[in-house]
Amino acid sequence: MTPTKSAIVNFPQKGKLNLSTTEKKVLQKLIAAAKETASIYAQQENRANNGANFYPRDATKKEILEASKKNPEILSPYTVVERKNGKLIAIPFHVKYKKPLQKIAKLIREAAKISDNQAFANRLMLEANSLLDGNYEASDIYWLSMKPYKLGFVIGPIERYDDKLFFKKCSYQAWVGIRDEQNTVDAITFKNFIVGARRKVLVPSEKIDFLDKIQIRVDNTILFSGLIAKFMFTSANLPNDVHIMERYGSTVTIFKPSFDLKFTEERHPIFHAVFEEQFQEYYPDEILEVGSIRNAYLHEISHQLLRYRDSELRLKEYFPIFDEITASVFGVKSCGSLLLKNAITEKELEAIIVMFIALAFSWWLSYLKNPAVIHYAQGFAIAINFFLESGALREAQGFYWPNFTKLFVSLSELSDTLERILAVGTYEDAKKFTEKYASLRIFEQFSPHLKELM
Repeated sequence: MTPTKSAIVNFPQKGKLNLSTTEKKVLQKLIAAAKETASIYAQQENRANNGANFYPRDATKKEILEASKKNPEILSPYTVVERKNGKLIAIPFHVKYKKPLQKIAKLIREAAKISDNQAFANRLMLEANSLLDGNYEASDIYWLSMKPYKLGFVIGPIERYDDKLFFKKCSYQAWVGIRDEQNTVDAITFKNFIVGARRKVLVPSEKIDFLDKIQIRVDNTILFSGLIAKFMFTSANLPNDVHIMERYGSTVTIFKPSFDLKFTEERHPIFHAVFEEQFQEYYPDEILEVGSIRNAYLHEISHQLLRYRDSELRLKEYFPIFDEITASVFGVKSCGSLLLKNAITEKELEAIIVMFIALAFSWWLSYLKNPAVIHYAQGFAIAINFFLESGALREAQGFYWPNFTKLFVSLSELSDTLERILAVGTYEDAKKFTEKYASLRIFEQFSPHLKELM
């Protein structure tokens, strides 16, 4: 099966790479390995099937759940479910995709042998091993423990968005990039302020605390492959295993070229489409671009402050909605402390809030093209509808000049409500709140203004 057209995205590089001859050779091997990942993703992806190609098309949700009671591997993130002699069986990814994984592992090992950075070489060897034996933990732990390196490389089965049946199965993806030092310093500054301003948690016994182990970097991304190429994420926060996070921390990566593309082609035009013309004059492009990328920092950093052990079990299919929007809202709310400490100006805070609203419409447009991201669109719909109900936003042929004081109070109230549901809320709490606020109609009202982007 050949990769889909969207399975690989190459980003043009601006300026010199500032790499040694050896580093360039390593980079080329990693790019080759990442590209091969697209062929595996092509076998997994199936937009016409809610379970993608992870489950037999004739298998019902009930049948899969029943089979998983006898064999938990049926719902493992790293297996493909097939039917054999009428029964459902689980085949590990590293067995199912053995041939392409062998080719990928060979390229990664070749890169490791070339590298003159021993720590990075060790990590690549562990990465190659994990692809072939399905044991990803050792590789993740080493990655989180090593000193940050200029080359960024992640590969493997990671995100679950293609499994719309159970949100369990992980799709293959890879990215390759080079650390952007200047923007990484800005991101680290934000991280340190937000982590330093942490407050009492709602349920300490259930809170996962690893704030002293968070790493953040901004990368000049060279290539996306697999699922990430389809979704064109602007950031990532790994690993997904909360137990590894608690012990070893996590790494946040901001993909600068992907972000730049989305800002230029979507988020900046959205700003001009949904806000009144007079209001737009007060926010030049430069401050909006900074406000937009800071939303990405804030979202990913805040994810680390909002990890509760049992939230996914309690909230079930509503968990992805609350997991994502709570991080975004909490992140913007945290900027209040940055303003008080003179880390940002009032104008910069306003730009962050304004671009948060533009981001909401961006996720709705993404949903129209790819329904798998509906939980993002619903989450941001919750925020916009909540602001409208509180009077912090007013709409009539475009948003009026926001009352930023009222908007910030509304943000704070929403943040507390969302986190309470994430921390201790029941399935019914999540269901009722979603039914009340997650209507996408607010976005649809702006369709005439957004025709060129749809």
